[in-house]
Amino acid sequence: MDEPQPVPLGIVKDLLEAELGVRENKHRCRDCGHFQPLPKESEESEAEEQEAPEETPATDGEEQGESEDAEAPEPPKGPPCDSCGSHNLDLIEQIQYEHRLALDHVRHLTRVTRAQAEGIMQVVGGLEHVDDFYAAKIADILPTHPNDVRAIFARERFTLGQDEIAAIIAAVQEHTEA
Repeated sequence: MDEPQPVPLGIVKDLLEAELGVRENKHRCRDCGHFQPLPKESEESEAEEQEAPEETPATDGEEQGESEDAEAPEPPKGPPCDSCGSHNLDLIEQIQYEHRLALDHVRHLTRVTRAQAEGIMQVVGGLEHVDDFYAAKIADILPTHPNDVRAIFARERFTLGQDEIAAIIAAVQEHTEA
């Protein structure tokens, strides 16, 4: 099975903003599972006016509360499902609390744009010991000192040469200076 490709935070931020920016609250039918957009307020008020039963005045012999045939009032019905016509619709909030937290978190941590992150990854990806995972880490951490670069590669059994460390720092400085 293929492992997912590492993605730097600059790209993640753009992807999350694009995905969560277009989501909106929708209705989901309990019967058929169909999603449909919420009706506009003017459509809702017109539908409620059409579905509202007219009150009939009580006749002389019966009082409203003591009628034998009186049924419990029906709960208000929402709009019908576009697919099956059922009135069993649930409101689905697409942007949930966790999604907003994730977006806020990535906005707080991201220090580079998508173009800068891709540029850094492209330059450092050509180095001998740098694979996609380390390229994404370098784009996230933005090391500016040789010890920062050594800390990124600390778990590996090899040590980076001074040339590679200098190339990584130069790539970060080149793409982060505006």
